[in-house]
Amino acid sequence: MSIQKMTTNTKLILLKQKFKDSEEVISTLGKLAMEQGLVNEDYLPAILEREKNYPTGLDLPVNIAIPHIDTGVNRSFVSIATLEEPVTFYNMDCSGSEVKARIVFVFGIMDPKDQLAILRKFAGSFADKGKIQPLLDAQDPEELIRLLNELLDQMLAVEEI
Repeated sequence: MSIQKMTTNTKLILLKQKFKDSEEVISTLGKLAMEQGLVNEDYLPAILEREKNYPTGLDLPVNIAIPHIDTGVNRSFVSIATLEEPVTFYNMDCSGSEVKARIVFVFGIMDPKDQLAILRKFAGSFADKGKIQPLLDAQDPEELIRLLNELLDQMLAVEEI
């Protein structure tokens, strides 16, 4: 079974940002997707609610968070923020422990059957600090997209905007 490619583009990428909390990061990235018609008005409240009940922080060599949902999604996509200062998410393992995320990937996934495979791909790709640190160091959105697509075996459908 092949996984549907995730749409992204330079307008869905924010580098070296500062946010006060996880809700602000998710809302900001979700609004970028909404501006491009990738999601509808149901998406943002649904993903924020889901994050409260099913946290998405991953404790890795460079901590990440991967908020995701299929509600309100018009096209599968990923929007990304690298953070100058870590933002607290709760661990995906439901332990209640905090994860200080340095990169946040907000997904909209059209086909719920693809969700687990996509999450596994992301988590597995970032188990090595040497692979994820270049994403944090990226100087422009094009570089981050190129590096990420190499890491994910060309799983991204990159659009020119």
